[in-house]
Amino acid sequence: MILLLGGTREARNLAQHMAEAGLRFLVGDPALPLDGPSVEPQVEQGAIRLSDAMQTRVIPDPEALLALFEGADSGVEISGAEITAVIDAGPAFDSRTAPCVALCQSRNLPYLRYERAGLRSQPGDAWHHVKGLESLVDFIPVGARVLCEAGPVAAQIETLLQGRCVTTVPAISSAQIVPTGTAAPDWLVVLRATAQRQSLDTARHTGLQVAMISAPVDGTVERREHLLDALEWAEAQAMASGEVI
Repeated sequence: MILLLGGTREARNLAQHMAEAGLRFLVGDPALPLDGPSVEPQVEQGAIRLSDAMQTRVIPDPEALLALFEGADSGVEISGAEITAVIDAGPAFDSRTAPCVALCQSRNLPYLRYERAGLRSQPGDAWHHVKGLESLVDFIPVGARVLCEAGPVAAQIETLLQGRCVTTVPAISSAQIVPTGTAAPDWLVVLRATAQRQSLDTARHTGLQVAMISAPVDGTVERREHLLDALEWAEAQAMASGEVI
């Protein structure tokens, strides 16, 4: 059985396609689904229609991941021994990624990191590609006004950028990049995996500097950036282990 670490739109889309392809897999989500209608009802309907192919379990942190592999989580109907491959489609800088890579290497399990392909810069963009959060201080000078989006690493960004005026917002919009009556930001800090084209276009038109953060890449890890490529990898692993229904 394939373990799919979720928590992103990419993971939800891949789960739908894997279920429709008849693959048996376990989705490890970082949190329980919110109550109320789903943002993407077709994904939820697909999961219900093919529930015999897909199981879901909350795996919020490295401890829960280790408990699954060691069989210490009594709430899971399958054991870690049944996991034959892992697709990590969790958020950038997910605390589960490094422990998962180590677990797969120690157990000789196939591991794939799947994340959305990054946006390409256009003429006039002032993008600065930053590898890892710690490198931000080398790009953004003291005293700069910084706008960043709330998320899993926002608190770390604020801590690292001491001496800068950091504003964190739930979602970055063009109005926040070009505010009315207040000082405009000097820098926009975004994650490569979740950056939105509209806000980046506004940053280009206003001459705003953009710090585009990528998680440090482990060169030994197999990676895919497109849905069908990740699905093909999953199908190959499922066929190799006889996990196609």
